[in-house]
Amino acid sequence: MNYKNELNEKQYSAVVTQKQHVRVVAGAGSGKTRVLTYRIAYLMDVMKVYPDEILAFTFTNKVAKEMHDRVVLLLGEDIPNLKIKTFHSFAAYFLRLEIHNINFPSAFTILDEDDRDHIIKDCATKLGYSKRHEIVNFATNYISNKKLKEQYPSDISDPTKEEFKYEKDCLKIYQMYEETKNRMYALDFDDLLLYTIYILKTFPRIQHKWKSKFRHILVDEFQDTNDTEFKMLMLLKDEDTSLYVVGDPDQTIYTWRGANQDIILKLDSTFKDIETIILNQNYRSTQKILNSANSLISHNRFRIKKDLFTNLLGGDAIICKGFNSYSSEAEYVVKEILRLKNSGRYAYKDIVILYRSNYVSLDFEKALMSSHIPYKIFGGLKFYQRKEIKDVLAYMRLLVNIRDDSAFERAINVPKRGIGEVSIAKLKNEASNEHLSLYEYVQKADFEHSEVSKKVLNTLKVVVERIDMTRKDVEKNQEAYSSLIENMILDLNYYDEVLKLEDGEERMENIKALFQDMRNYLRKNPDSSFADYLQETALLSSQDEIVDTESVTLMTVHTAKGLEYSVVFVVRYNETVFPSYRSMESGGYDSLEEERRLAYVAMTRAKEKLYITFNSSYSYSAKDFLSPSQFIKEANIEINSYNQTKKSYHFDDDGFFINQDNVYEPPKVFVDKNKFYKEEIPPATNNINWKVGDQVMHKNFGLGVVTKVEGDGIIEVDFEKEGIKSLVGNHRFLSKVGKS
Repeated sequence: MNYKNELNEKQYSAVVTQKQHVRVVAGAGSGKTRVLTYRIAYLMDVMKVYPDEILAFTFTNKVAKEMHDRVVLLLGEDIPNLKIKTFHSFAAYFLRLEIHNINFPSAFTILDEDDRDHIIKDCATKLGYSKRHEIVNFATNYISNKKLKEQYPSDISDPTKEEFKYEKDCLKIYQMYEETKNRMYALDFDDLLLYTIYILKTFPRIQHKWKSKFRHILVDEFQDTNDTEFKMLMLLKDEDTSLYVVGDPDQTIYTWRGANQDIILKLDSTFKDIETIILNQNYRSTQKILNSANSLISHNRFRIKKDLFTNLLGGDAIICKGFNSYSSEAEYVVKEILRLKNSGRYAYKDIVILYRSNYVSLDFEKALMSSHIPYKIFGGLKFYQRKEIKDVLAYMRLLVNIRDDSAFERAINVPKRGIGEVSIAKLKNEASNEHLSLYEYVQKADFEHSEVSKKVLNTLKVVVERIDMTRKDVEKNQEAYSSLIENMILDLNYYDEVLKLEDGEERMENIKALFQDMRNYLRKNPDSSFADYLQETALLSSQDEIVDTESVTLMTVHTAKGLEYSVVFVVRYNETVFPSYRSMESGGYDSLEEERRLAYVAMTRAKEKLYITFNSSYSYSAKDFLSPSQFIKEANIEINSYNQTKKSYHFDDDGFFINQDNVYEPPKVFVDKNKFYKEEIPPATNNINWKVGDQVMHKNFGLGVVTKVEGDGIIEVDFEKEGIKSLVGNHRFLSKVGKS
């Protein structure tokens, strides 16, 4: 293979370097994955490194598979011992082999967020709270934050003075949560990394064994590495191990999930001999798109300076348009998609609509549906999170781990078996007293002394016996486990239950897809165990499910990381939305830089055409009319008028939006009908101009007083009998009976 002919000069330098410590700063679209793939091939092909001496980390399972396949293609042979994994999948692999050293079974269950939330809610109810009480969110965040700091309950002293609301009870919930997981032989995602670190630090012989395995460790998307992942990395690295990292500090967009940008920015302080190579030739976007992206990101202070360039000169100018309502913005985007499709140049699958937060998608979904345009949303409800899939997976988890109470609780009532919450509560109490899991207790239940009715126990025993039979067959590993499990689900009448539902056929298709996926996995990995497959499903991310279909794609910018599309629409590009007001309110300037990096990622997904749209509707959450994002000015993007008289709309030196008379207009109510970017509030049909203090009569709620008037026609009324309610001010049920 002629590496020099297939790479540009900087890529070639990055691939063939002989330095022990290398930091490749790879700009968007600069061939980052190509360099990493060629580097792995070069290690084996030229430097004669054995595959099992290489460990590579990627951000998603999908990228890990793609990289492995590319290396195989480059070298022309299968490489079964090459390990390219995510941090979590490597940790799971490590723990299956080593967790027995801390007296924990290797057949542990990996809990997803849904399982975690279910357990936390259960713990909260034991302290007297409802499952919907706000403490559930407090406790969930508390546990996540403590684990990011590598703190388990035993590491936390009981707070004598609460620093935040519910702190003492959050610690109690954390303790109960850990006890429940341990009893179930289950780990959550954070545990995978923390247990791995604990074993490596606690057992020097184990650490020595694993450190001596790998001569080369490579890391993709290194800018999104968090402190825990980096600590695990350093525990696996020997003094002679080569460390090769690839990333782009300008694309650090996961600090809210713990990513620490300083790790890549200050790696030259960690390793004094490090070689830094900057890849800044972009192979994805046109220069006009890159010019704006470069301008935008240059406003960040904390970065490694680079300007992207490309040989793809020319290209279309960025289109930036403002609209007077949510719906008109969505209608324009859909009309433009239809125009692009009808031009014959683009297919639906070439087009993506990106937004800052999931809630933004609604107006665009409605517009797409009304125009009969097929679309697919990613980053929302994942395939493995759908109810019917979670139901079937609950049965599957019990085949591997009979102590998985979370799976048992889900499985026993799908299909419905007439087992109510009272029976489940009694069952839990009796199982706990016997120090048994729910499954084990049902196996051994004493019908005479149990408070659970004999009918319920008999029903449960039938289910457990059927699962037991399948579990024994699966353990024999003589038959395709996909068929064994499919037969079990059929015998337990789950399919009959699904088909009774209005969307039963669609749900059945999802279940069939699950078993087809299992069969595909079995075909590609004939020696795999059922536990291996179950682990694969537990570790998937939202990007792992993205496939090419002839439909428009909708997703958040976070989900779009690493992807590219010919046509990109970045929508709802408004202040308080993008950048996010909530993010900046909690994180200050650091969050503003992250929001800017997120906008940079959005722009650099575009290969040929980039659209920026915003609107001026009244925002109920912002309590004001929306204004264009400050990022428009920072990126030197010109706002184009749309279906209105052409005027000059731009920003002042401080980023404030100003009109054609160069006068600053704060985002208040505008009444100039000629301005496309602000809309009037429609007159009330009951012709009442509400003011605070007005007396109100409501047909159903009776007498009340106006306590607040919102800019979008919503009023808040304190009723004598019904209390405070938010109402539409022009509703026909309302009348004014007195003035303020």
